[in-house]
Amino acid sequence: MQPLSYYYYNVLEGLEKPHDVPTDRLQEGYDILYRHGGRIEMDLMHKAREGDAKGQPYRWYEALDEEQRAKLHKALDDDDPAKILKIIQRNGYAGVLYHHAWEHFRDAS
Repeated sequence: MQPLSYYYYNVLEGLEKPHDVPTDRLQEGYDILYRHGGRIEMDLMHKAREGDAKGQPYRWYEALDEEQRAKLHKALDDDDPAKILKIIQRNGYAGVLYHHAWEHFRDAS
């Protein structure tokens, strides 16, 4: 994975606080996303890709149109977590990142 750029942190700073994340998890989820610097986005995309290949796509991933999925896969192939983050947020799935960070990376912090 490429070193994280100033661009990634600007995108992360602009991340909307999703309404489906409990208030007490918002800051902790954000801190985990920031601390792990892109690994969460990459992990989430790998899991979405694996689930899709197994015929068990994630609900949020399945809801995306083909163009958005193609953009996500290109960002993953380019090792660009900032673009993954931006696409997920633009499609209204920022909460997915918070939940994934909190559930899978909280103990690694």
